Order: sequence, then C-alpha cells, then structure tokens
Amino acid sequence: MENPLNLLARAHLDHTDKIIGLCLLLTVVLSLGLPQIQLQTNFQESLPDSLPPIAAQDKVEANFGSSNSIIVLFQTSDDKLEENYVTDVRDPRMIRTLNFLEDELNNEPSISSVNSMASLFSETPDSKAQIKQTLQQSQASFTNRDYTATTMFIQLSNDMTEENVREATKTIEENIEQSPRYPGIEIQTTGTPVMRNVLSDVLITDTVTIIAVASALIWLLLIAVRGAAYGTATFAPLFMGLLWALGAMGLLGIPMTIATIAIGSMLLGLGVEYGSFIAERIVEETDEQGLEDGIMTAVPNTGKAVLGSSTTDLVGFLALLLASISFMRDLGLTLALGEGLTLAAALLLTPALIVKYERWKGDQQ
Repeated sequence: MENPLNLLARAHLDHTDKIIGLCLLLTVVLSLGLPQIQLQTNFQESLPDSLPPIAAQDKVEANFGSSNSIIVLFQTSDDKLEENYVTDVRDPRMIRTLNFLEDELNNEPSISSVNSMASLFSETPDSKAQIKQTLQQSQASFTNRDYTATTMFIQLSNDMTEENVREATKTIEENIEQSPRYPGIEIQTTGTPVMRNVLSDVLITDTVTIIAVASALIWLLLIAVRGAAYGTATFAPLFMGLLWALGAMGLLGIPMTIATIAIGSMLLGLGVEYGSFIAERIVEETDEQGLEDGIMTAVPNTGKAVLGSSTTDLVGFLALLLASISFMRDLGLTLALGEGLTLAAALLLTPALIVKYERWKGDQQ
C-alpha cells in the first residue's frame, strides 16, 4: 500500500482546487460553532463532586439556596460635601431609598428575596435617632463601622446562571434608576455572580484581542521572512485551523474558561511551526527539482516529521484528561483538538496554496 502522505502529495498536484474548496467549506461549517462557544467563569462548577466538602456545599445550596447573592452597595460620596448631602447611612433618606427599591424588587418575578436594613422598619423613620436605636437593638449587621456604607442582598428565583444573573442585574439597575436619589448617595451593583458576568465580558474581549494581535504579528513575521505570497500561504492554513478549533469547541460544548482564554495564541504559536516547516521544505525542493517533484518529496518527508513531533505534544495534552478538575480536562482536550486541526490545515492547505500560486505565476510568465 502506498504511503498516505505520498497520496496526499499527489492529491495536491491533481486536485488542488478541490482541496482548497474543501478547506473553505470546512471553515464555513465549523465557524457555525463560534457563536455557540460557552463561557464558564464559575470556578466551583469545575470542582469534582466526589470531594466531601464540595458534595456538602452542593447539598447546602440545594436545601438552603445559594450563598452567592447579588449585592447592591449604598455608600456616601467621597466628593466635597454640601450641606444637604447624606453623610450617614442612618439618615432617614437612605431608609426611604432602600424601602422603595426593596418594594420594587420584591414585585419582580426573577427576584425571590431582598434583605437590607430597611427590613427592620415597617415604615420610614422620622429621625436619625430612631434608626440608631433600631440598629442597636438588631442582631444583624447591615452597615460598616463608620456608617458610610450599607448593603442590600438579593436572591434570584431561578438558578444563578450567567444568563439569569445578567437579566436580573439589568432589572435591578433599572429599578435603581427609578428609586429616589438623594445627594451624597452612591449606588453600585456587585457580588460574586455579577463579577462573574463582568469576567465573562473580559474573557471575550481579551480572547478577541489576543487572537487579533498574535495573528497580525505572526503574519507580518512570516511575510518578512518568506515574502507576501509564501508568508500568506503559511499563515492562511494556520488561521483556518484556529477557526476550526474554536468552532469545534462550540459544536462540542467545550467551554471557554480562564484556563483556556489564551488558547488562540497558544495554537497560533504551536501551529505556525507546521506550516513553516512544510513551506520551507517545499521551496527548497521546488528550487532543485521543480514543482511536481518538489511537492512529491517535501510533503511525505516533512509531513512524517511534523506528524511525529505533534504526536508527542498530543500525548502530553491528552494526559490532562486524567485531571480531577474539569477546566484542566477542558484545557487538555482543547489543546489536543486545536493542535490536531492546525496540523491538518497545514498538511492539507499549505502545499495546495503553494501549488496554486506557482502555477498562477507560471501562467503569468
């Protein structure tokens, strides 16, 4: 049986356009998975349920609700204070704001409970002295030591998924805008669920930025070393392989986590070697033997070398599948999948693009 790499080299010469078309079609299909990439910012969900403390925490949350509340922070302003500013959260105006917001949020279907120091008062107190007395009698702690800040804790009716938290945060902020606002009171929404949502936005922004910058730098370096045509012929398969890997993540349900945020630049750095080795060998052999003999020599020989090199990397990445923490397993699977796809793109597309370019250049002469 003939060496599969020899068959691949022959296919590059006989079916150049079909190989390029196949790669483009595969790019379109796998790109459909890009919008389906899931973001996972909850570290607790990646922990193994078999550990007793984790199992106990899951049981507590199932029976008593999640301890991760959305928190609304009310604090007095640090700016230059005017005479009518609220400077102490025990001011009746602060209670009036808390009462209004608490009543409005309790009417929202997505909110299950709201708890703040306003819950201590059936109606708004007339004086600061009444508030002081009530707080002294209460066992709950709703303020900081210097009475410049107080909090409101909000639990959702549904699970604390990122989508539910995002919708609830929007609802809370809309109600905050409608609440009576007195000078000197600053209001912010925070808490672990809200910070996870912010983190997911950062993950998206950083991932896009990292991939864009790394791609531009690698492309420019390849052009500087090998010229526009061969530099692009080396970079295009690499970038397509990255799109295949990210699209496959979405289609397979592999989440993007803090551990995999740099997957784009990592795959670009790993995969650029494959295309570079193949392109460089093709150039050398083509200069000596001509296009057809150069392809038939370079693809099988260099292909065997890069396959051997990539196999050792794949074994190392797949070893991460033995990890107990799920995001480590996801990292190993993503790297193995990504390296395999970038290697496939280099073997399939790089020689085909060079053949296409060389034949076009010959027709122009």
